[in-house]
Amino acid sequence: MIGLNTDRHYGCRIAPQTTYKGIRTLVMQNEYIRISLFLDKGTDIFELLYKPKDVDFLWRSPIGISHPNHTPSISNPQGVFMDQYHGGWQEIFPSASGPSFYRGAHLGQHGEVASSAWEARVLFDEPEVVEVLFTVQTLRTPFILEKRIRLESGKPILFIRETILNIGKTGMHYMWGHHPSFGAPFLGEECILDLPPCEILTSEMPNERNRMPSGKRFVWPFATDQENRPIDLRQIPSPTTSSTDMFYATSFTSGWFALTNRRLGVGIGMVWPVTDFSHLWVWQEFSGTIGYPWYGNAYTMAVEPFTSRPDKGEDGLNEAIRNQSAEWVEAGGEVCKELKVVMYEARHGVDHIHLSGEVVTR
Repeated sequence: MIGLNTDRHYGCRIAPQTTYKGIRTLVMQNEYIRISLFLDKGTDIFELLYKPKDVDFLWRSPIGISHPNHTPSISNPQGVFMDQYHGGWQEIFPSASGPSFYRGAHLGQHGEVASSAWEARVLFDEPEVVEVLFTVQTLRTPFILEKRIRLESGKPILFIRETILNIGKTGMHYMWGHHPSFGAPFLGEECILDLPPCEILTSEMPNERNRMPSGKRFVWPFATDQENRPIDLRQIPSPTTSSTDMFYATSFTSGWFALTNRRLGVGIGMVWPVTDFSHLWVWQEFSGTIGYPWYGNAYTMAVEPFTSRPDKGEDGLNEAIRNQSAEWVEAGGEVCKELKVVMYEARHGVDHIHLSGEVVTR
């Protein structure tokens, strides 16, 4: 990364590259947002702070943050993702969910880039705007991924534009998405989740601690639990629910979600062209996993824009190929996508988020 030597303490700014627990770290901020990323681990965002209310939306796992070079006692057949999962927000590519074997390559849980070191180059560093280009080349698949993150003065919006390039001489399937997990003190029973009109598909992998039955289809926001009792999926349960669920929103005509804490009066949302990410994964871990890796100590929810979805989640990319949700890029081809993260103040939820980033509250 190009070194910075700036003492600017107003408007948009980028802190000189530093380390946290030995991990190369980059911090960007404006008047509303501070974002901190790990360059040595997937450009994971481990801080996403709304400065006016001093609220960090992201979850910190009880496992804690450790250097990605930390060696466990034995390798995990699922891959390194879960051993290194500290919460926060991960980029997921070129596969997702469980490990898979594709074109001669073994791909671990949630693919390659979340566990890779990235390079960064500052494109703009002015009081009015800062923008950084992050780049990574995958190890077992023939891709280069470029991600531009931008902040503009006076806007509580994070702008993200990304491109993948297939540098191989054969076409490739892929899954691509974002895995932001939200947690305390932001996440709680005071929160409501708003989505556009859509259908909900529950995971096909049954679990005795699921609230909802597996392999079912519902119309948002209502579902039924294992005992056929009604559930309003907009309402976030408490940690005492002791449940774990995975479901997928699909068939929506506009791409956005909003998560609002009505007590704190603050929320976070994302918005994207619906053709860029046509699926939305919702993972709800409300103290329901009593074994590895959290042993009942995790209270978090991830709301994840994705190109594709699995079925059971055991065979990652291959499941998406079979259900025809995997995307395809020709040899030498490029694919571009964009996403905006918006922060807002509200106490009654959100009706809509426009592609411009404008939030329409109730």
